[in-house]
Amino acid sequence: MISDLAPVDLLIQRAGRLQRHIRDRNGLVKKSGQDEREPPVLRILAPEWDDAPRENWLSSAMRNSAYVYPDHGRMWLTQRILREQGAIRMPQSARLLIESVYGEDVDMPVGFAKTEQLQEGKFYCDRAFASQMLLNFAPGYCAEISDFLPEKLSTRLAEESITLWLAKVMDNVVTPYAPGEHPWEMSVLRVRKSWWEKHNGEFERLKGESFQQWCVEQHQNKEFAIVIVVTDSAACGYSATEGLTGKMEA
Repeated sequence: MISDLAPVDLLIQRAGRLQRHIRDRNGLVKKSGQDEREPPVLRILAPEWDDAPRENWLSSAMRNSAYVYPDHGRMWLTQRILREQGAIRMPQSARLLIESVYGEDVDMPVGFAKTEQLQEGKFYCDRAFASQMLLNFAPGYCAEISDFLPEKLSTRLAEESITLWLAKVMDNVVTPYAPGEHPWEMSVLRVRKSWWEKHNGEFERLKGESFQQWCVEQHQNKEFAIVIVVTDSAACGYSATEGLTGKMEA
């Protein structure tokens, strides 16, 4: 297996995929005994090692990895411990590998001071956001168990998303895009908020009295609801085969 450099816990997970079962030399699964194959090999693509890295140590060599894994200090610590150990030996080396990267007393290079501050700030921000998602069960099973709208509640820390409804309009009558027993539920899409903010001007949205009436009938808040009008034209920005694409440039 070949992998780009990643945080040590993810590399341990990937390494585990190389040899999940005990097999004989021909690759057949054995019920017991020793594995007869050669030890698995995990090759890791990483930046050139630097004992005193600068802030751009990762981004200058692996821009995509730097974006996906913003905690560059932990990436450097991962490379350091793997260079020292030369292998991932599980389970005997699990504690050493994890604590060498995530331990409280790790020696972080000065070059990563800025990214460390950003990651620490993100940690406390995420923790505060998670605390706001707590449900208050004292009132019982009712709307008062949370101050957030149901669609805003989340059990994951991820980029905020937007809910969109797809509709058709014929003779001033608004109907759901999807057929079936629950057509409006099947006409719902969720997209990244950042994507919608960039492309929202490329779609025709339901407005005016038709939109007001739709919100009443579907029990949706008019301040947050977004209904996209879908037509047979490719320029409407939605395709049954490609999904939500935005209007094509002429």
